[in-house]
Amino acid sequence: MKNRKFIEIIGLLSVIGSLIFVGLEINQNTAAIRGATQQEVSYQISEMYKMGVENEKIAFIMSQAYDGIRKSDLSPTDYTRFWLFSMMGFRRVENIYLQYKNGFLDEDAFDRIGMSFYQTPLVREIWDERRKAFDPEFAAFFEKLRDNE
Repeated sequence: MKNRKFIEIIGLLSVIGSLIFVGLEINQNTAAIRGATQQEVSYQISEMYKMGVENEKIAFIMSQAYDGIRKSDLSPTDYTRFWLFSMMGFRRVENIYLQYKNGFLDEDAFDRIGMSFYQTPLVREIWDERRKAFDPEFAAFFEKLRDNE
């Protein structure tokens, strides 16, 4: 009888030890996923910056956007070029939002998205045209974030 209780205690301690180990592994895995997610967000913004550095036309239109130009001030080709660039930015913010919503990023991730770009009249025009292409919950979140800055 004593041996059986001793074996049961050892078994119980083994189960508890295994659960602690699994908990630590899950915690470590979650931290790794968060780190990888933050790295991917940084990579995405770097890619957008790289496009601006390497593409003189995008850089020029971006400069003009900060000066207040509108869609009507651009040729159809330049507008389409900047529209695509802006859509990439919107999708990047949407990705950050989804990662935030799923608990992989903290709210401070939105501090690094360059909100002034999304506040320009030209980018606002693009957003107004394309807003319905996004999930309504994200669209409301984005507009609140953009307008509260």
